[in-house]
Amino acid sequence: MRLSEQALKDQLITLADNEFKLPEKVDPFPRVLEMMPHIGSVDSELRDDLIYTCLATWMLGEDELFTEDQYKTLLALALDEAHLFYRLGEKETDSVFTRTFSMLLLPLILIAHRRRPFLSRDELLHVKERVFTYLAQEQDLRGYVEEDGKGWAHALAHAADALDDLARCKELNAADLRDILDAIRERVAMPHMVYNFEEDERLAIPVIACLERKLLKEAEVKEWLNGFIPLAQETEPFPACYRQAINVKFFLRSLYFRGRKADTAVAIGETSAKTLTDLVHSILNEISRF
Repeated sequence: MRLSEQALKDQLITLADNEFKLPEKVDPFPRVLEMMPHIGSVDSELRDDLIYTCLATWMLGEDELFTEDQYKTLLALALDEAHLFYRLGEKETDSVFTRTFSMLLLPLILIAHRRRPFLSRDELLHVKERVFTYLAQEQDLRGYVEEDGKGWAHALAHAADALDDLARCKELNAADLRDILDAIRERVAMPHMVYNFEEDERLAIPVIACLERKLLKEAEVKEWLNGFIPLAQETEPFPACYRQAINVKFFLRSLYFRGRKADTAVAIGETSAKTLTDLVHSILNEISRF
């Protein structure tokens, strides 16, 4: 029988009081399956502070709580039509929370995979394809939903987190990384709204993850960056083209400052970091309107 939302919340509040530690010899996986139907609850405390925090605590902790088959089962659930693709295409409805918090499970599973590989290249390519399909079709790009305190939807930021951890999987090759960069550029250039919940900064993170793999040539990165120029210089239709240009500029500025961070120089190399920031700086000068 499906656990009610309130019953689940009561259980998780009790667990949270003990830092989500389970009693000895209690199998956590049935508890996970009880959470999945409520992963998109409009109760932000249940969705964000309890369900997601509990799952993150269990999956990122030092204890190996789940088997490979259990992770694969959870991955299949997260990617299915009742979760990541639940009522995909709707705008400004509560269905977005199910989709975006299903997306937020992917980084947890991918981190677990990188610690103890259990996904094949083909399985990771399936994840990549599902994330790309989702990105192309998601129409509800609200960041924080103030109505009734529903809280974070943040579709694009959560997708950026998934792309970040996907890019870090050694099974993906240079062509896959180029695909990830292209998907990011396509979603940055969104003309219908200006991203105002730091989506630009979140999207810069998987770019650095791609470069950290050191599989992409400088010419490939330059070609990708140059692809932003025409997107920022379109003049029709107005004002959609203006919003698109703003999103491109916000993203490139975030990427520039991300490239100047000390940890970026460590991750991708000082020379690569300087090359990146020089390229981005040049493009920002070229697309400046003033």
